[in-house]
Amino acid sequence: MTVRWVSAQKALSMPVPTTDSRPKAVLTITMSSFPSARVVGAVSRLVSEFCYSLVDDPDIVARFHMAAQELAENLAKYSSGPDVSISAELLGSDTSAVLRLMARNRGTPEQLRDVECRLREIQSAEDPVELYDRLIREVAPLDDVSGLGLIRIRAEGGLNVDYAIEGNELTISVHSSVAPQKGRLQCRQ
Repeated sequence: MTVRWVSAQKALSMPVPTTDSRPKAVLTITMSSFPSARVVGAVSRLVSEFCYSLVDDPDIVARFHMAAQELAENLAKYSSGPDVSISAELLGSDTSAVLRLMARNRGTPEQLRDVECRLREIQSAEDPVELYDRLIREVAPLDDVSGLGLIRIRAEGGLNVDYAIEGNELTISVHSSVAPQKGRLQCRQ
């Protein structure tokens, strides 16, 4: 069994504070059926409310809401099997934390090759906004094709995007350093 974690970060797959990397809060949604458009919207709203309860910054909450929408849409569009999940978690301490979304689904070998190629391009882009603009121009003349969700997370959201492929399972991780709300977090025992 091979797991490939590919990260835009140099030494770590994500910038988790070293003081306490245990999750302070976790929301996990697992579905055993392909999510519909209504479910996609509900999932992104639930993730947004979860983030809002943990972080004071409405801008970061809006960016994670957008990321949850894009990831949930990808789960609906590109899963080759019905078992999918999306989770949100807050890692770190009461003063320095990381908010992370993770989406998991199974894909065909062709889908996994395509998404890995796109994710490598996103991670290696020196200017994600420039890449986003180029990709918009490329897909504009195509019917029913976008493929812009993951680059949108990076370019518009300014969020870090990592991924792992294990067998036929893809995990995409979106994360950012945040300042958690004071007094809302209790350590899990």
